[in-house]
Amino acid sequence: MSGNETEARVRAELVAYAKKMSAAGLVAATAGNVSVRVPGADDRVAVTPSGVVYDEMRPEQVVIVDLHGHVIDSPAGEKPSYETPLHCAILRARPDAGAVFHTHAPNVSALSVLRRALVPVMDEMVVYLGGTVEVAEYAFSGTDDLAKNAVAGLGDRAGVMLANHGNICVGRDLAEAFKVAQVMEAGARIYLDALKAGTPVELPSDAIAHGRAMYEARKG
Repeated sequence: MSGNETEARVRAELVAYAKKMSAAGLVAATAGNVSVRVPGADDRVAVTPSGVVYDEMRPEQVVIVDLHGHVIDSPAGEKPSYETPLHCAILRARPDAGAVFHTHAPNVSALSVLRRALVPVMDEMVVYLGGTVEVAEYAFSGTDDLAKNAVAGLGDRAGVMLANHGNICVGRDLAEAFKVAQVMEAGARIYLDALKAGTPVELPSDAIAHGRAMYEARKG
């Protein structure tokens, strides 16, 4: 497959998953963004365009940038997402990550406003997220400080919350990163519901260790 054919396939797949993110209720309007490495060219990243409604997004509007956010190719003349520095910082810091979702999922966002970490209360939260999802220090949207704080808060896990904002989810590919986003939002909903009724009980340490081993094997 030629480079142009590869990028065309990546653009189409990125748009499909961006629309899935919207349909799943993880974002509203033009909020949130998605990126993925271009196979065979890890220094190239496809990222959703800025200010385009997901239902109307077309593959040719997806922008290709380098790992520092410089535009390489934009067939439709679109600008890359405002949060491109955030995506690039994550991908530079995490060579194991192939795709990044930034969502404004309601329950995750509520925890980010509370500045409350999401502790593992269900097995799948360790298997897919890698353990407790921390809340990164606050910084304004689109800034280098936000990117730096997100990298620090993410560590080697698959997700981090951005204070008063939303979250970042990573995976080896778009399918895995989207799964992480779904698991994190479901876990946040369960955790918040449990808080209304009492005090959530974190998984026992042996279960967390077992789930973490499964996470490491998956991350591979």
